[in-house]
Amino acid sequence: MFGKTRLPPYTPSVNDVVRRQYVEDENGRYVWFWYTRTGVIVKWSLFLGILLLLMLYLVLGRMHARKLIRQGRKPMAYHGWLLSRQERGTVDPQYAWPQASYTTYQQGPGYGAPNYGMHHMPPPVYDPNNRPPMYEGGPPPMGSTKIDPVQTGVEPARQPAGDDYAPPPGPPPSAAQR
Repeated sequence: MFGKTRLPPYTPSVNDVVRRQYVEDENGRYVWFWYTRTGVIVKWSLFLGILLLLMLYLVLGRMHARKLIRQGRKPMAYHGWLLSRQERGTVDPQYAWPQASYTTYQQGPGYGAPNYGMHHMPPPVYDPNNRPPMYEGGPPPMGSTKIDPVQTGVEPARQPAGDDYAPPPGPPPSAAQR
């Protein structure tokens, strides 16, 4: 402990910290350091330096990843994201586009129909044999049919020449409003 003097602990006050941020300009005013000419130069230098580092990382990382692809090696994780899926697919099968495969659907659980797991047969209207729909549970009532005349090939009885439909009863709506 010869020649060394121990100083009491010093804690700067808020005024001391704030005072350090201000400098005296050429007019004798106190200005915040970041608004002086030197402070503006430092701010822009830091910003442009960070931007330059980012651009270098992107450009050189992509060049390095493409070099690895040309050598037939997988790109590293830290710059592989700079490549397109097509470029990565040439060396990594995980990124290759899947081959198209055409298969039928498998039967779903709990259904007896083959392949699709839907109904056994489509409803009668969509029967592939073009049979007309039939009443279930017995013969149809007299004079009724579910068959559209166009489906049977038999032309329905035509009304006499002129209008196919009779006019509605009563006066026209415009006359009824008057």
